[in-house]
Amino acid sequence: MDLPDLLARWGIPLVFAAALAEQAGLPLPAAPILVTAGALAWDGALRPEAVLAAALAACLIADHAWFAAGRMRGRAVLAGICRLSLSPDTCVRRTDDLIARHGPYVLMVAKFIPGVSAVAIPTAAAMGIAWRRFALFDAIGCLAWSVAYVTAGMVFSRAVNDVLAVMAAVGGWSLVALAALLALYLGLKILQRRRLRHLYRLVRIAPAEVAEMLATEQALLILDARSSLARAEDARTFPGAIEFEVTANLELLPGDARDKILVTFCTCPNEASAALLAQRLMRAGYSRVRVLTGGSEALAALAG
Repeated sequence: MDLPDLLARWGIPLVFAAALAEQAGLPLPAAPILVTAGALAWDGALRPEAVLAAALAACLIADHAWFAAGRMRGRAVLAGICRLSLSPDTCVRRTDDLIARHGPYVLMVAKFIPGVSAVAIPTAAAMGIAWRRFALFDAIGCLAWSVAYVTAGMVFSRAVNDVLAVMAAVGGWSLVALAALLALYLGLKILQRRRLRHLYRLVRIAPAEVAEMLATEQALLILDARSSLARAEDARTFPGAIEFEVTANLELLPGDARDKILVTFCTCPNEASAALLAQRLMRAGYSRVRVLTGGSEALAALAG
């Protein structure tokens, strides 16, 4: 059974389920289903307003659920999202930077930015954005996302139908090929995350060890890799620490940095930004690099 057959059988409920699954954070892309549904709507097999309404409703339901979770649990909910999503955990930092620069307007385009859509809403909720503002900008974003894919299917219905015809001619092997491509994508994402976590396990350091180093005045430099938004929410810092972006030029480090133990830190899920910065430093030849564990708890224990 191919995609048109599935849509012919399940129709609008399938569109709703696909959109809801993607917006809930599952690694199941809804775009192919929405585009195909749009092409079928152009041919009269589905009602276009019903397709659009189903996608929009699913979007709004998922987004308001994430907003409620972010409002109740704050930034802690982001760790759960990053475990559910296959996007790198540094998507939290990227979203922080976007919201810090553009505010809730980001919600209007967040669904089109890979990695950002999964965490933009709980991040905005944790920032304390009013529900009315969220509802307005999110509704615009949901409508834009739904209209974009459904309209693309309608406008390019001939091309979509040609592709579907080829898939139908190939038969069940087309679904096997699509499944293989999806499996490859998921595998690469999982491998990427495992490599990062493996690095983190190799070079992590506990707050108690850092406290002992500070007490004995060892040559130590803490690099604060938190986003500007995270630092604004918690202005505490470590003694002698410097703010250092994950993508910053390493030449900006102090001249004696190679003679010190470099400890990277962030409050993002799984210490992802800190691990990525540590990876960059090690590749650049810095031999004594560590990732501070504990996130906010480490900050509370060591902040000056």
